[in-house]
Amino acid sequence: MSSAPISHGLRTAPRDHDELAEGEPPEANADPAQHGLRTTWPLHRRQLGQLAAGWAVLTLLWIAMGKLITGPFEGGAIVRTDVRAAEWLAQRRTPTWNSLTFWGSYLAETLTKVVVTAVVALVLLKVWRRWLEPLVVAVALVVEAAAFIVVTNIVGRPRPDVPRLDGSPVDSSFPSGHVAAAAAYGAFAVIVCWHTRKWWPRLLAVGIATMVTLIVSLSRAYRGMHFASDIVAGVVLGCGSVLLAVAVLGRSPEGARFLAARGGQHDSTEGDPCPS
Repeated sequence: MSSAPISHGLRTAPRDHDELAEGEPPEANADPAQHGLRTTWPLHRRQLGQLAAGWAVLTLLWIAMGKLITGPFEGGAIVRTDVRAAEWLAQRRTPTWNSLTFWGSYLAETLTKVVVTAVVALVLLKVWRRWLEPLVVAVALVVEAAAFIVVTNIVGRPRPDVPRLDGSPVDSSFPSGHVAAAAAYGAFAVIVCWHTRKWWPRLLAVGIATMVTLIVSLSRAYRGMHFASDIVAGVVLGCGSVLLAVAVLGRSPEGARFLAARGGQHDSTEGDPCPS
């Protein structure tokens, strides 16, 4: 007589939550907060390739612009205006403005931008438990810095021939790395605009980012470190780095999910006089 397995009426003991079933991936029992944080990482092979391609385009364009200024356009109107502006500012220096522009320039010093970016990125990560916002800030700065280093060393434009109030380990003027870094702070304004539809926080964020860029720009020109065209090139490079970071990370699967969810929340608050 064959005996059938006796299973009817027996209850299976509940499985310990820490015990993994055979073949079950470890992620299934990972801590929910940690698991959620891992799933928000927006930098994959495709995004890294897009960022590398974008960086290459920015770098090549700025090398071309720098070579034009130091080559065919060297005796043109742009360079003549650069020289006159540098001399005009140098002739109007005062002790007060020397001090003010020192601190204005320091807003985008290497140490300042690294510390500010690291602190803000950690705060954003802690608050929203998501990688998108901190990486937009960090990637914009990394792209800007990487492009600047290559461009300034290849172009090698001499700094203005006026008394300079600062020293620099890089004896090349084009583009302004300080100004490019200041413009890259615009990533903070993008994040504010992602998280609110109220006009005043958006206006405040954009206004602060613009003011910082203007202060750094005027300070670097006043202190004899850059020509006007170097500063314009720095502003555009910084803004271009922010746009690249936002475009690539915002279109990643993780970034697209977040932005789509935010769009749904905004649609649902159309009747709210003060939507968040």
